[in-house]
Amino acid sequence: MALLKQTWAALAILSWGSAAIAGSCLPPVPPWMPTDPDDVRAYADLLRRDAEAYFDDAEQYFRCQDQERREVFEQVRAVSEDYARVLEVLRSGS
Repeated sequence: MALLKQTWAALAILSWGSAAIAGSCLPPVPPWMPTDPDDVRAYADLLRRDAEAYFDDAEQYFRCQDQERREVFEQVRAVSEDYARVLEVLRSGS
């Protein structure tokens, strides 16, 4: 029973840590784009830089999401194996 409590404590700590990591993939904030043609011409260079930075940030965000998906998929696989062992113990102990 002590081992089970330790396991649950470890899982709680790991889950808490992974929740913090999951929050690290923040979507980029879209840049403001003016509708007035005079503003567009006046700020053309700034608008280009903002748009390019946004697209770069979006690409980084998608890569981060892909990495998180891979990590969670692996966690699910490991938990599934662990849970199968738990079920086997429960079946054999009946």
